[in-house]
Amino acid sequence: MRFHKIIGAILFAGILMSFFVKTPIYASAQINSIGYIDDPVSGKTLVGSQNVRGWFLDESGVAKIEVLVDGVVAGQAIYGDARPDVQKVFPEYHNGNAGFHYTLDTTKFRDGRHNVTFRETGMNGYVTTLPEKTITIANVLGYIDDPVSGKTLIGSQNVRGWFLDESGVSKIEVLVDGVVAGQAIYGDARPDVQKVFPAYHNRNGGFHYTLDTTKFSDGRHTVTFRETGMNGYVTTLPEKTITIANVLGYIDDPVSGKTLIGSQNVRGWFLDESGVSKIEVLVDGIVAGQAIYGDARPDVQKVFPAYHNGNAGFHFTLDTTKFRDGRHTVTFRETGMNGYVTTLPEKTITIANVLGYIDDPVSGKTLVGSQNVRGWFLDESGVSKIEVLVDGVVAGQAIYGDARPDVQKVFPEYHNGNGGFHYTLDTTKFRDGRHTVTFRETGKNGYVTTLPEKTITIANVLGYIDDPVSGKTLIGSQNVRGWFLDESGVSKIEVLVDGVVAGQAIYGDARPDVQKVFPEYHNGNGGFHYTLDTTKFRDGRHTVTFRETGMNGFVTTLPEKTITIANVLGYIDDPVSGKILKGNQNVRGWFLDESGVSKIEVLVDGVVAGQAIYGDARPDVQKVFPEYHNGNAGYHYTLDTTKFSDGRHTVTFRETGKNGYVTTLPGKIVTFNQLSKATVFLDPGHGGTDPGATAGGYKEADLNLAVAKKVQSLLLDRGYIVYMSRNDNSTVGLLDRSQMANDINPDIFVSIHHNATGTGETSANGIESYYYEYDPNYPSKINADMHNNPERISMSKTLATLIQENLVEYTGANDRGTDGETFSVLRESAMPATLVELGFINNSSERQKLVTDSYQNTLAKAIADGIDEYFSIY
Repeated sequence: MRFHKIIGAILFAGILMSFFVKTPIYASAQINSIGYIDDPVSGKTLVGSQNVRGWFLDESGVAKIEVLVDGVVAGQAIYGDARPDVQKVFPEYHNGNAGFHYTLDTTKFRDGRHNVTFRETGMNGYVTTLPEKTITIANVLGYIDDPVSGKTLIGSQNVRGWFLDESGVSKIEVLVDGVVAGQAIYGDARPDVQKVFPAYHNRNGGFHYTLDTTKFSDGRHTVTFRETGMNGYVTTLPEKTITIANVLGYIDDPVSGKTLIGSQNVRGWFLDESGVSKIEVLVDGIVAGQAIYGDARPDVQKVFPAYHNGNAGFHFTLDTTKFRDGRHTVTFRETGMNGYVTTLPEKTITIANVLGYIDDPVSGKTLVGSQNVRGWFLDESGVSKIEVLVDGVVAGQAIYGDARPDVQKVFPEYHNGNGGFHYTLDTTKFRDGRHTVTFRETGKNGYVTTLPEKTITIANVLGYIDDPVSGKTLIGSQNVRGWFLDESGVSKIEVLVDGVVAGQAIYGDARPDVQKVFPEYHNGNGGFHYTLDTTKFRDGRHTVTFRETGMNGFVTTLPEKTITIANVLGYIDDPVSGKILKGNQNVRGWFLDESGVSKIEVLVDGVVAGQAIYGDARPDVQKVFPEYHNGNAGYHYTLDTTKFSDGRHTVTFRETGKNGYVTTLPGKIVTFNQLSKATVFLDPGHGGTDPGATAGGYKEADLNLAVAKKVQSLLLDRGYIVYMSRNDNSTVGLLDRSQMANDINPDIFVSIHHNATGTGETSANGIESYYYEYDPNYPSKINADMHNNPERISMSKTLATLIQENLVEYTGANDRGTDGETFSVLRESAMPATLVELGFINNSSERQKLVTDSYQNTLAKAIADGIDEYFSIY
């Protein structure tokens, strides 16, 4: 039955919410206690002492109700206030006096947001805490009326505002930049404030303070007020940013960019509320003197009457000769009677007490011998000395005082008509080449001024090589010559070959042509000559030059000439490369050596085989090279080829001259063949302007030649005599190939090709070989007697078949067989002939093999072996 009562009470409370305050009522977990806060509501602002109230119903009875502020007990509420409205809603509690109240003194808490609630303890010991209310305590209000942010203050200023504090005002401090500057007087009548905030019951909430701004440095500051209440709580108002400007100043002269010379009057003005103690003049940040203060400045007083000062001007006579010429900064630093220092913005000026210029030399000028160099200097302090510098080193001291009315006319303020200087510069004391010349002036004040450098060229030494010229070929003794001009005089001229001294030239040859071009050197005998014995040097490229040493000890080397020394010439007449040698062979040639021939060795494969006999008459050689004066330059040697293995060898000749230098002629590649094996003519198809079939970036002509060279190498190693229709990418016509073979008359003719089906990829693959088959529609042009010879055709079939079978067997390629055709090279060749097609270049799979070195080696071996088999039959 009791459970039904509780449920009914909850339902009734919900109905009450619809008609009452529409705010949830809190019930304890035991449903023995429920309660509600009537005042304060969340968001309310509280000032001073406030009555807070509500109600609690507890079946067990209420033991106590505590008031909590921010979770801390602030006091105990009085319970038992009549609440018939609550009894009406909750009659089952039989309690018409469920109300509670409490007077909350908010001055005991800091201003700001707080939480307030009530905690009830029942007679049964259970505790119920109502939901918190968030309120704002605002016992202290305040405002700064003056100064406002951005205001400028000078001298003594009245600052003021108002404070309202429910606990009462204990003190109000004035803070400048966060530091206490004094204590304001509180109690000024402020009926305007009372009217806006009557709840505080205070019409004398105003305060004021006289702020002496001269106690602070000029510039931006912050001002605020800090109030301490009778309750001990402190309230600081938001800061106001103000500017203190007790000191004003300005530089009238100099202005930035001005040029100063000599003594200059510099001036300006300062206004300082505390009074001016001193004004210092600063040049480049260093005190240069103290200005005189007190000049009458009614113009300044008119603009700034608040400062009550008509004599704010200052002046100073600045002696600029005490400073180096150039850019400087000038400013003034004022110290007030209050000790504060104010420095005005710097002015950038130029001090130009020294001016100077170099008239001669100008940059780019060429100097020879003794030269007059000159210019001018103007120095307000006076000129102490002017040094002449060459490459930064003192070369001498110029004479100062030359009349320069032209300079005085342009710069009259210097009052100097004798600002010129001059110096005689002996350029022979310096190496030829580029140098710098300038002048360094030292003033009476000790300051040094150096003029911008002039870049000049000293050319006391000139020279040239007339002979030899670069690219010339020298033999025997040669006259080499040229000329040198040296202002200091020529001590010696050395001849250098490859950078090494070869001798000393004779100086003094008449050279009127040189004197005509360079008359300023006053020398008509500047020529030199030397007889150079080129036989002392190895044949080949060399450099020749001349190195002159002047009387002043300086050395000049002329640019080198690249020449060729060719004291030795030679040639092999026999054998020629490719020749087949058998038995004893006469090998011969000729040598010309300016130093004389000591010996000529015969080399086979780099090994000495014997010594040739020198002295054979060679009028043909003498006719071509008469400068060697030798009509018996021939040599010969009988070479026994049976002492060497059959196959390819290199033969050359090595000559040793009387001077000990050795010359070896280029080798000749020949074949020793004692067994008299057959002769084979290989024809790599296409070439030159005819690339043949192309695919995948490859040319048939290149592949044909690659395989043919491999066949050639194999056959030569086996003792065959091998000829080729081409050995490189040259163009050879079809008839020319056959004609070449017919002229040599080899035993067989093998033409090497690669196949194709036209353009584009093909699936066709494999190897095929051809022999000649007669067709009356294709008559022979150069082989009428033999083209249809039955024996030749039969032997051609055999050759084609043997090679085809080997090619298919060695490579595993598709066998496309052999067949007769009327191809030109087969028809026009007078010996047994075959043409092989080694694979399809436009079949990408087959092409991948055809281009490899290993597959080409296999193809070549198959062809060579087929040729071996052929000659085992015939």
